[in-house]
Amino acid sequence: MLAVERRNQIEQIINKERSVLVIELAKQFEVTTETIRGDLEKLEKQGVLVRTYGGATLLENSEAELAITERDTVNYEGKQRIGKYAAELIRDGETIFLDASTSAWHLARYIKGKRGLTVITNAEKIVNELSGCDHIHVVCVGGELTPRNMSYVGRVAEKTIRENYYANKCFFSCKGVTFSRGLVDSSEGEAEIKKTMLSCSESSIFLCDKNKIGRLGIPRISALNQIDCFITDAELTEEWKQELAQKDVKLVIVK
Repeated sequence: MLAVERRNQIEQIINKERSVLVIELAKQFEVTTETIRGDLEKLEKQGVLVRTYGGATLLENSEAELAITERDTVNYEGKQRIGKYAAELIRDGETIFLDASTSAWHLARYIKGKRGLTVITNAEKIVNELSGCDHIHVVCVGGELTPRNMSYVGRVAEKTIRENYYANKCFFSCKGVTFSRGLVDSSEGEAEIKKTMLSCSESSIFLCDKNKIGRLGIPRISALNQIDCFITDAELTEEWKQELAQKDVKLVIVK
């Protein structure tokens, strides 16, 4: 098992059990206690948990803890506007990637009238949303299900994307974005899926609601200059506008 898969499973365990012990995790994953301590240290830096003597506890009220149904209530109207605008960028007959973000789900709600689309996603919610559209071909990448996010991650999902699909556009979101770090997330599993989608797309469109500006996280998905379009409902400062212009990123501010 790869380290990223093990940490993703540890994150699922602690979200369910709310606390874990190093010695129990070491037995479960058949690794050393030092390896597990390293995993917990990395997850602590991501804001998933707090390390304690001999184990770790869930970080209360963290964004990483929120289920997709809870995240969708955050800036609902802003995400709607972003999704509606982004949907207008999609032409009939295109192939697109949609990640498991709530912003991508809002986009999916506005493309039901498109024809000849192929939508490739790791999000159960998007599959359900588009399941009744006979004129849209929906591909779910499969893999390991993360129950709180209702998304598929891991080596199987990444391999499915990398070896079988190439898209005209990739629409995605993440935990936060800053000048220095670029685009960052709160889950290694989700971040790796997004990286894979970006690497298999002609162009990338970042769906950035106002709550993500300036937010930090680990791991890193990409630098700012690796995206093509930045769609947001935030009133960006001149510094932000200049930074995006210098990196040749198209900025769209939806009202």
